[in-house]
Amino acid sequence: MKKIKFIAACSIAISFYISSCTSLEPNTFVINGTTDHTDGSSVYRIKSGPNGQPITIDSTKVANGSFELKGSLDQIDINFIFLDGINGNVPVILEEGAIDVNIFKDSIASSIIAGTPSNNNLAQYRVSTQGFAKDMRTLVQEINEANTLGDNILAEDLTAEYKAVEANLNVYERDFMNSNPQSYVASLILERLVTTKAMRSSEAKLIFNGFDPKIKSSVSGKKVEAIINAPSNPTALGEIAPAFEGPTPTGEIISLASLKGKVTIIDFWAAWCRPCRIENPNLVRLYKRMHHKGLEIVGVSLDKNKSSWLRAIEDDGLNWNHVSNLKFWQEPIALLYGVRSIPAAFVLNKDGVIVAKNLRGAQLDAKIEELLNE
Repeated sequence: MKKIKFIAACSIAISFYISSCTSLEPNTFVINGTTDHTDGSSVYRIKSGPNGQPITIDSTKVANGSFELKGSLDQIDINFIFLDGINGNVPVILEEGAIDVNIFKDSIASSIIAGTPSNNNLAQYRVSTQGFAKDMRTLVQEINEANTLGDNILAEDLTAEYKAVEANLNVYERDFMNSNPQSYVASLILERLVTTKAMRSSEAKLIFNGFDPKIKSSVSGKKVEAIINAPSNPTALGEIAPAFEGPTPTGEIISLASLKGKVTIIDFWAAWCRPCRIENPNLVRLYKRMHHKGLEIVGVSLDKNKSSWLRAIEDDGLNWNHVSNLKFWQEPIALLYGVRSIPAAFVLNKDGVIVAKNLRGAQLDAKIEELLNE
């Protein structure tokens, strides 16, 4: 079992309350910001592009500890506020009204967002899930320490605790979505769950059907609707993994079929993908422990530069099978598997059936051990 990644209640300043009462034109918003960052620093409003790349929409400067960003909108969406010289960002839901943001340069995660219904919901969600996140981070650390010491029994017990906390978080998120059908936050949660296949379409449809029409027609709502109404997915859990073949770094062609009879992880990644590179050491440790028991890994790279691909394989010590057509997001195998973001992983049992997706850390370890012991 390995490292798992996991994505303060504060009072709102009086000035926030006053700014929230400002009259605005219909279908417009204003972000009233305060910060303890340096005057003259640049402030950027960013959105995520089609491939996850940041796109700057607007910018301004901090003056007397304040800044303001205005705009019009035709549908609700989420943007992110970045300040020069500060790591991290502050998510802001763009909806009609005055949005109040207080950014703390030394603790950006504690920044305060309020003023409109969905942003108030976002603040509520962040505060309510902090306890889950803290418990999960603590358990991850303890699991890693147990693994380092070779105490598999303790690691398994801690993993069970982790799963229990995760299950409670899942219950909270489902209750939140059902209780806040008018909130964009509910749609963002549902989007994450259906995108990562953490929720079946049948359950997601029941929740989505209860959303307010404005949320259904939002950017996130449209994404959710497209996913849950998509034709049957050939990479759904329980399906035989679609067959593929591809060129290795040496130019040879290998196929998925050649690995039949082995528990296999199909790992979609790229040299330029920082989250992928951060996760690679965990896969290396898992492969070293489990390869002799029958685990295989096939790395499918979305790189377009062969030298970068080869260098990343060597630098990260990825001593398993690799294929890539070096076509970036047009990688045929990624398109075949419906991969829209990376890292992405599919776990196959010995019969080539997809039994899990996008597991990381202790969850992936536990699943591989379970499959190898069958």
